[in-house]
Amino acid sequence: MRSVSCVPVREGPTDDWFLPILLRRALEILVIENFPACREVQDIRSLTRAGNQHPDSVIKALEAERGTYDVVLYHHDGAPASKSDEVIRRMREAWEAIGTPEPMVTVVPIRETEAWILADVAALSTVLCLRRPKTDIPVGEGVERCADPKALLAALLKNDAGMNPGKTGVMRDFYINMAEAADIAVLKKVPSFRQWWADMIKALEGLGYQHG
Repeated sequence: MRSVSCVPVREGPTDDWFLPILLRRALEILVIENFPACREVQDIRSLTRAGNQHPDSVIKALEAERGTYDVVLYHHDGAPASKSDEVIRRMREAWEAIGTPEPMVTVVPIRETEAWILADVAALSTVLCLRRPKTDIPVGEGVERCADPKALLAALLKNDAGMNPGKTGVMRDFYINMAEAADIAVLKKVPSFRQWWADMIKALEGLGYQHG
């Protein structure tokens, strides 16, 4: 029985509350649909001290964990593209240069991780105990045209749900609850999430995971 283990390098603490849970749930669905011989998706552990901007610190942290993961999930927000594209290119090249067998798959929400949270209005309504948010939220792939997803989410939490976005405990619980509630089928309508999904399939194929 083959399993798959991923280690994420994330951008900020809120991403650490949301992405490991969400991506594990997504991977469980992905392997059922594409690699049924893979019977287990292990918990995704973040490298909290790796940072995500400088290849040297990331590679040092990843090399200390060698043998514990099959795939590296490298997260970086996708905007502004003039900055993110260069950082991602530099990280890919540095990872490929050391010749490691473990692939690096990028996780690049457009513009920010909060866009993926906003994409599922039904899950938001459930988690926030709202019939439907009054705040105008772009749906589906429209969230990628939102200029400031983090600010929009903060306004939604404050104005619609009466929450204080400045309280760490409150926000941590919210991000975790959304990671557990978000519908993967809805997220697959968002281009950046769909790109991660396709890249993950390609990475697992390269590692010898079998379809069928």
